[in-house]
Amino acid sequence: MTVLDKISSQRKRTYFWQGVRARMKPIHAAWGELRRHPLGVIGMTLIVIFALMVVAHPLLMKTIWSRVLYDPYLGFDSRVVQNPSPSSARHLLGTDGMGRDVLSQLLYGARMSFNVGITAALFAVTLSTLFGGMAGYFGGVIDLIMMGISDVFVLLPALVIMLIIGLLVRLDWFLIALIFGILTGLGSQAMVVKSHTLSIRSKPYIEAARTAGGGHFHILWRHILPGLMPLALVHAVMTVVGAVLTESLLSFFSRTHDYMTWGSMIWLGQRTFRWFNEAGQWNALIPPALAIMFFCSAFYLVGRALDDIVNPRLRQR
Repeated sequence: MTVLDKISSQRKRTYFWQGVRARMKPIHAAWGELRRHPLGVIGMTLIVIFALMVVAHPLLMKTIWSRVLYDPYLGFDSRVVQNPSPSSARHLLGTDGMGRDVLSQLLYGARMSFNVGITAALFAVTLSTLFGGMAGYFGGVIDLIMMGISDVFVLLPALVIMLIIGLLVRLDWFLIALIFGILTGLGSQAMVVKSHTLSIRSKPYIEAARTAGGGHFHILWRHILPGLMPLALVHAVMTVVGAVLTESLLSFFSRTHDYMTWGSMIWLGQRTFRWFNEAGQWNALIPPALAIMFFCSAFYLVGRALDDIVNPRLRQR
């Protein structure tokens, strides 16, 4: 490699990392304001608690808990005479109708909720930013085609579509996240991103970039995309809420594959509610219901805080 090639390669790397820093700058600024927002602080605190639950389960299984007693799928305590059982020293949240530890299931279900929510958010934000950004920037035929696709997806209610698909096939968590991300990202989110792109495209610095000889890729990479990042972050957080609620409802209706989630815990609890005495029933039902409520509330509060930060007009009201 010649000296000129090395210089050219170094310039390309510098250009790339400058673009990355430019796109991360709005997120860094939003994070700074989020830490000072009351709703954001509450939401982030709850998210950290649920993240600790995800970390705690495998550690407890390797160190303190016996897999025979506390495995979320196959665990069973022969010392417990009646299942489901109320809280005790061995089982802090009791056991479910099959004798499995509720706390172990609750901690394990947190991992699935994060998997579903974050994966769905990645798909939704990627598609909405791609479709909405290109439609708003290029306009014309591209706008007509992409917004026509978005019009179709707006008319497709995600929950109804996924319930119908669940009648045909058993859904696993990745398939739920994929379908929900596609239905959400190509629908209303893409339209909102297009509207925001139009406002960015009309800024004077975009015209200055064109006058200076910047191509479409340069403008999209260095100017349009950084301006869309705060909005994409809001969409990602709100998508987590919708995806987890949808997955919980599908699990409650037994439309998912055999894996442990908070929704499947409620489904099993209500299915066996009439089979046993009432002593430990509520221990198997209330914890996963509260977990769903607080998990979704955490991301919703963060989304509200980010919305206030991204839309300054909301803060003036």
